[in-house]
Amino acid sequence: MKRTEPQSIGDVCRQALEESDMVVHLLERRACEFWQALVGPALAARATRPTVVRGVMRIGVADAALRHELTMHRSNMLRLINERFGRAVISEIRFTAP
Repeated sequence: MKRTEPQSIGDVCRQALEESDMVVHLLERRACEFWQALVGPALAARATRPTVVRGVMRIGVADAALRHELTMHRSNMLRLINERFGRAVISEIRFTAP
């Protein structure tokens, strides 16, 4: 389909991101970056950098007691992450041994 009116480069980029489903991947990446702000630098330093695959965020935590404590708070963390982005970006958080 041929366009007759000009579009801004921002609109073209947004449309390309939406059509290629890259918006979901971008929001997942931003959720990983938000992790440190959510838990604070001291806790973030005791865990591996988060990764997200198909909506599941995985975070490695070596200390079993800390891993258990974080597991107890994961539903609240999940809610805060998704509220931050205004949609269900993360469906689950898993704390694992690194």
